[in-house]
Amino acid sequence: MSSVTSDAIPIKSTTRTIRECFVSCLYVVPNFQRPYSWDIDELDDYWADVVLARGDFFFGSTVTWESESRELFNNTYSIIDGQQRLTTSAIMLSVIRDAFLAAVESEDGIGSGDLRSQARAQAERTQKYLMIEDDRGVQHPVLTRHEPNFQEVVLNPSAIPSHKRWNGSARQIGVAREYFERRVQEAVDSNSLAEVIKTLQGLRDNVLKARLIQVELTSEEDGFLIFETLNTRGADLRLADLVKNLLVRGSATKVEDRETVSRRWEQLTDRVQGEDGSTVNVDQFMWQSWNSRRPAVTEAELYKKIHEFVDGSAQRHLEYLGELEFDSIVYQYLDDVGLVIDKQALDPKSALRIPEVVEAIRALALFNVSVANSAILAVVRKYEKSGLMRKQDVIAACRAIESFHFQFTALTNSGSTGGTRGRYNRFAVELEEASSRQAVQGAIKSFQEKLEGSLPSPEEARASFEQLFYAPKVRLNNAQKRRSRKQFLSYVLLRLAQHHKTLPLGQDLSVWTIEHIRPQKLASAEVESPEYSIGNLALLTDAANNDLGDGDLAAKRAGLNRFVLWKDDQLSKWIDDNEKSEVQVRDIALRAKLLAVLAVDAVWSIR
Repeated sequence: MSSVTSDAIPIKSTTRTIRECFVSCLYVVPNFQRPYSWDIDELDDYWADVVLARGDFFFGSTVTWESESRELFNNTYSIIDGQQRLTTSAIMLSVIRDAFLAAVESEDGIGSGDLRSQARAQAERTQKYLMIEDDRGVQHPVLTRHEPNFQEVVLNPSAIPSHKRWNGSARQIGVAREYFERRVQEAVDSNSLAEVIKTLQGLRDNVLKARLIQVELTSEEDGFLIFETLNTRGADLRLADLVKNLLVRGSATKVEDRETVSRRWEQLTDRVQGEDGSTVNVDQFMWQSWNSRRPAVTEAELYKKIHEFVDGSAQRHLEYLGELEFDSIVYQYLDDVGLVIDKQALDPKSALRIPEVVEAIRALALFNVSVANSAILAVVRKYEKSGLMRKQDVIAACRAIESFHFQFTALTNSGSTGGTRGRYNRFAVELEEASSRQAVQGAIKSFQEKLEGSLPSPEEARASFEQLFYAPKVRLNNAQKRRSRKQFLSYVLLRLAQHHKTLPLGQDLSVWTIEHIRPQKLASAEVESPEYSIGNLALLTDAANNDLGDGDLAAKRAGLNRFVLWKDDQLSKWIDDNEKSEVQVRDIALRAKLLAVLAVDAVWSIR
C-alpha cells in the first residue's frame, strides 16, 4: 500500500486481487461514468489473459473515491476509472455461477447426487462474490450499476424481471453474458459432471486471482477532476464521457440534482445511440448539434468549445443540456430508411408531422448521407421554436437537400463532402440567427442557389440516371450494387409516382416490388442487358407482381394497366397499343432517356 498527495489531492493505492476487491469492498458506478462498452475484441482479450491465465495476471488499475465508510462492514467506493474491468469480472462470475447451477440438473450415473450437491454449493459460493451479506443479514451488491439486466441477471438471477427497455450499456452487458456463456459451454462440453465442476472452479480461480491496483481518493469532487484529467493524459475517454462528467458536475451540487441531470443525459443518449449502443454515435450527434447552431469546429476541438461555452455557470450547463435534448428528438430518426412516425407521440408543432420532411430524412438515410444532419437539425429547430418559418419553407429546405444528394451523391457520386459540410454549417448558422420571416426565406433561397451551383451538370446527372438498373439474379460488384439496390430503385419509382400525385408520401419501401416489363428471361448475364434498365421497370405491390407473371407485353397488358399506379407517357403508349406484343430494346432506351429528363429537370430539381 502506498499513499501520496498530488496537486493537493490525497491519493492512496492498494494492490488487490479481484477476490479481495469483491470480499472487502462495495463498488458503485457513479452517475457521470461512461456506459459499459466492452465488445468482442476486449472480451477476447479478457478471456485469454484473465480467464485462461497461468498464474496471477495483472490487468490494470481502478481509480475510486470512498463514498461511504462503515465501521463493521465494507466501505463503498465509487469508480472513476476501471469499471469495465470490474463489471466484466462480475459478469464472468455470474456465468460461472449459472454453469454450476446448470450442472446440478445434469445426469452423471452413480454418485451423481453428491456431485450435484457439490455443484450447488459451488454456485452458492460464487454468488457470494456478487452479493455479500452483512452481520444483520442484509444483502449488498458488490457492484452497483443501473442497468436492469445487471441487477436481474448478473447479481440476482431469481429477481422478477422489470421488463425495462435495454439501453446501449445494457445491450453490451447482454453481449458479454452471451460471449462468456458460449465460451464456458465450450470449455465444459461433453465432460463428466466431476470434470465440469473442476473446470468451472479453475476458471473462477483465475478470475479471482487477477490483480489490479486500486487508487483511492477522498472526495467526489476529486473524482470529477481526476476523471477529466485522465483524458488529457491519454486515457481512453470519449467525448460523450467527458461531456457527461462536465454537465453532471457543473449543473448542480446536490446529489439528487446531479442524479436528475444524469437521468436526462441517459434519456437523450438512448435516443441517439442506435441499436449498437455506440458512444461514437453520441459523439457524432454532439458535433453535428453544435455545428447546427454555431460556426463549425472539428470534432477534436469540440470539448474545449463546450467547456468555454458553459464557462463555470450552472445555468449554462443546463442550457447546453437542453440544446442536446431538443436536437436528440429529431436526430434519433436521421438514419432510419424505414422511418415510420407515430404522430400521436409528437408535439403538434413538430416538423416530423410534415410528410415531406419525413420523406427527405428517409431518402438521406437511403443515400447513406449524414453530412446534411446539421442543416436538418437547424431547419426543424427553426420551425418548431421560432414561429418565423412556415411549413412551405421547411418543405423547400428539406426537398432541396434531398434533391441535391439524389443527384450529387446517389446518382453521380460526385466529389468529397468537405465543401458540402461547410455549406450546410453556414446555412444552419444563418438560419439560427435569422430574426424575421424575410431573413429565413432569404437564407433558404441563398442556400438553394448554392446547392444548385454545386450540382453535377444536367447532362451528367441524366446519363447517370439512365444507367440505373435492377438485376436481382446477376452477381454485381460494389459499384454496380450502388445503382441497383431494390430499396433505391423502389424509392426512385415511388418518387416519380408521388411527383405526379398518384401515390401519397410515406410509402413503406418493403411492400413494393419491381416489375421488368420486357421479361428477365430474355436478358443475358450482363448488367448492361436492356431488360434490367430503368427504362424497363415499373413498380407494383408483391401481390400484383405475382399476378402479372413473366410473359410478354401482350400477356401483361391488362395487369400493367390495372396495377401500375403511375404510367409515364411512354409506358402508357406501350400499354395502349394493342398491336404491340413486346417491348423492344429501342423502346427501353427511349423511355430511360425521357425518365432521366423528368427526374433531373423536375422531380429532383432543387427548386
